[in-house]
Amino acid sequence: MKSERAYSAIVAWCVGLVLLAPGLWAQVPGHVGFPQDWSEHNVVFSLDGLARYPNLIAQEPRVRHQVMQRFRASDPNIRDAGVASPAVAAHHRDWSVPLGKGRLAANMFPAKYSFDPAAPPSCANDYVVFALATAGATGGQANLVAFSNLYAGTGGLCGAAPTVLFAYNVTTSPGGRIITSPVISEDGTKIAFVESLGTSAVFHVVTWTAGQGTIASAAAPAAMTSLTYSPANANTTSSPWIDYGSDTVYVGADHGIMHKITGVFKGTPTIAGSPWPITVSSGYRLGNPVLDDRLGMLIVGSRNGNVYGIDATAGALVSTLVVGVHGGTNPGIVAPPIVDVTNGTTFVVSANDGTSGVLVEANTANLQLVSKARIGLGSNGGTAVNILEPAFSNSYFNNPSNGDVHLCGTGAADTTPWHYSFGFTGTTMKTTPASKKQLLTSTAAICTGWTEFYNPNVNGGTDFYFFGLTQDCTGAGTSGCVVALTTATAPTVTAPVSGGPSGIVVDNYSTAGQASSIYLTAEKVNTAYKFTQNGLQ
Repeated sequence: MKSERAYSAIVAWCVGLVLLAPGLWAQVPGHVGFPQDWSEHNVVFSLDGLARYPNLIAQEPRVRHQVMQRFRASDPNIRDAGVASPAVAAHHRDWSVPLGKGRLAANMFPAKYSFDPAAPPSCANDYVVFALATAGATGGQANLVAFSNLYAGTGGLCGAAPTVLFAYNVTTSPGGRIITSPVISEDGTKIAFVESLGTSAVFHVVTWTAGQGTIASAAAPAAMTSLTYSPANANTTSSPWIDYGSDTVYVGADHGIMHKITGVFKGTPTIAGSPWPITVSSGYRLGNPVLDDRLGMLIVGSRNGNVYGIDATAGALVSTLVVGVHGGTNPGIVAPPIVDVTNGTTFVVSANDGTSGVLVEANTANLQLVSKARIGLGSNGGTAVNILEPAFSNSYFNNPSNGDVHLCGTGAADTTPWHYSFGFTGTTMKTTPASKKQLLTSTAAICTGWTEFYNPNVNGGTDFYFFGLTQDCTGAGTSGCVVALTTATAPTVTAPVSGGPSGIVVDNYSTAGQASSIYLTAEKVNTAYKFTQNGLQ
């Protein structure tokens, strides 16, 4: 095992690269901010791996952003976004906003934009956008809604309440809805998303204008490009993955075909020609794809229980790993893969491999199995239970051998929700849980996916894990909730969210009032929420 001194040197080296920000940012024309969407934590890495592949900091913004966030405390020269003092600001109840008839589809995420990751949070320029699973109507219900003045509430930076930045009806055909998660351009001026029309899917890019529309009276966007990329099948489960370097989106559809769209934010969106699109799992819905930019491998799970590797350069399906058992109850891979771009490994979850729910680690290059950990009965008892994405500890990013991965599974013989964590030997996941704990005795409550965020300004550095439970949080028949915890053995902190939360996006590590938060919607009431990271106030 490397010594602490060696790892400190690697940390200093990596952070030193980030301090070359003007040079890194200059590689992308125009202003470059910090988009945070569903994909932010689906790319992971380790510091020694970055020493081997330093170009990843420049070419993959998701790596660059996390290096800036996670290792700020290791070098006092990194600007501490919005830090006013070493103490954490007082926490107060912040805000919730009714969304009319709109909410995010289950397991989908809002997207947050921070104008400058190396400057204090901005009331005017930072925003969060919600793509709502309802058909919009110009002059009526909006289905693409963004808020600014995010850091609002008692003691906050931005007044008493957030402001509707824009509210659009983006429906182009009757019944068209946004059922997957949106992505944001690096300059923050454009938002890309998929409209599902029931029998087709349309890829849109909106260039937004502040002040247009309200939630109850939507405006039509003045500048929106539309591209029907799947004319015969809808897309209900595959959110677009944006490769910022090549300005390319990869996105699936319900018939199991993967598509490539070029010129997304910096040109004119265009469907890539032969050999694209690629048939991956014919007749089975695809999930969110994740690109390993170093290997050029696009990894995607399918509802048939398989995970697939696509050579993104050649446009060819090159590898398959069976994770869930075919023909069993709910074997599909519902959550997107998590890809370690420095160590060449991929992690996927299935609720039923024929024996139990499983968390699987595979070699990204060829999808050969590396390790399989069992996480309870899952769907193998005949009751369908979705098991969603795990989250990696901050220690994993420092050194996988000292880190762990957390997720929800079920009881060994029932479908009650349990928290599991697994450690690593080197970069190989152990198969025996480091810890496991029943979260509720309810068999009706389901866990959502996990989101991790390391905040260096809380108690000298705190790793937060956020997820949700769909009901029975404080007893049978009670509401769902959003959950926060800091260690496997720490007490959970909860806040009521009816039906549990959508996907959760986390923003800053600022100590300014109301400026370190999480964003989500409730699944049973059409409401957008912002909670503080520390205490869910």
